[in-house]
Amino acid sequence: MWPIRSALFVPAHRRDWVGKAIRVSPGAAVLDIEDSVPPQFKPQAMGYLKSEIAELKAAGVGAFVRIQPLYDGTPAEVAAAVCDGLTAIVLPKVAAPEEIARLADMLSYYEGRAGVEHGAVGILPLPETAQGMYCARDLAKASTRVRGIHGALSGPVSGDFAHAFGFRATSDGIEQLYLASKLVLDSRAGGAMYPLAGIFGTAQDDLVAVERLIRRARDVGYTGVAVMHPTHVAIANAVFRPTAEEVAYFEGLLAAFEAAEKAGLGAVSYQGAMVDYAMLPLAKEVLAEARRNQG
Repeated sequence: MWPIRSALFVPAHRRDWVGKAIRVSPGAAVLDIEDSVPPQFKPQAMGYLKSEIAELKAAGVGAFVRIQPLYDGTPAEVAAAVCDGLTAIVLPKVAAPEEIARLADMLSYYEGRAGVEHGAVGILPLPETAQGMYCARDLAKASTRVRGIHGALSGPVSGDFAHAFGFRATSDGIEQLYLASKLVLDSRAGGAMYPLAGIFGTAQDDLVAVERLIRRARDVGYTGVAVMHPTHVAIANAVFRPTAEEVAYFEGLLAAFEAAEKAGLGAVSYQGAMVDYAMLPLAKEVLAEARRNQG
């Protein structure tokens, strides 16, 4: 299922919204029992999780669950979430690798109780603390369950990342580039190869601004994005889908390089640029993604 290119936030207490989410074809739904759920509805949200995950699984859509930051009630939240079809737990406001280790242990226990294959459920740390941002590589390395660091790119409305880091979010976004790049690098350096970016802080109906943020996330190195509104899913899917021009370029590149190898060469001029072995992995990744979208 990884990389997951688009994930749509769904408040878990809104049971009928899961079907609406499926209709816009996200790679995953983020069933939220944290910030988007009023306190009085959190028990109801937890009670819906397993049936919501089953519905997503039947539709071929991944299921993330964003729990609350670690506290005494975390085991009950994990127990409510773990079942066949759960893709990953999103852990917010992470500050230290020990928190990842604790969650990983809980997942092992509740996977066993639910009859789910050990290690099937991933973890997406959401480091909305200064300490968590600083030690993101350690978060990524804390467990083999960590699939990617969950960062964020914001429009001019600041959120948790901005408050913890201390920047003021702008539409231009230059103040966020260091953090965004750092979290991507830390994620990959820690072995978590699928960093994800939340797209927040801009008007939901400003699709031009939303696309600009999603493209920025892709270009910085995030392998997918989590979005807040159903209309944003199609934009994310399109941005991360290789274009026909990209496919043609990389197919031609591989063909040119194959011909060069047969001639005993390790480099070749292709469309005016020198190409050697260093350029092949990206070409193969792009073409693999194109094939995945066709399937």
